[in-house]
Amino acid sequence: MLDLGAVHSQFLSPLIDIDAGFETQEALDIAIAVFALILLALSLSAYRKTRLRRLLLVSVAFGLFALEVVIRQLDDFVFNVGSQTGQIVVAAMEFAILLLFFVAIVMRD
Repeated sequence: MLDLGAVHSQFLSPLIDIDAGFETQEALDIAIAVFALILLALSLSAYRKTRLRRLLLVSVAFGLFALEVVIRQLDDFVFNVGSQTGQIVVAAMEFAILLLFFVAIVMRD
């Protein structure tokens, strides 16, 4: 006789459970880092064409954003220096990113 509970737990549960096999936060971090790198490349390309210093600041901000994701992931898996230190580094980088965007907006070329 076919045990439907066993069939469900062996075959259907892995298909239904979207968190099985990978962490959702890790997948989102990868997507964010890739998108930040794409925006970095686009803003650097625009800077080369126009030579507007504000685009260079925006490029640095996008680069810092991608670097922040990498540091956060490395802290979780490699360094493990502690949540307080990691939180301080991430918060400082987020502040620097916001500051660069603000300066890029108000700066005159």
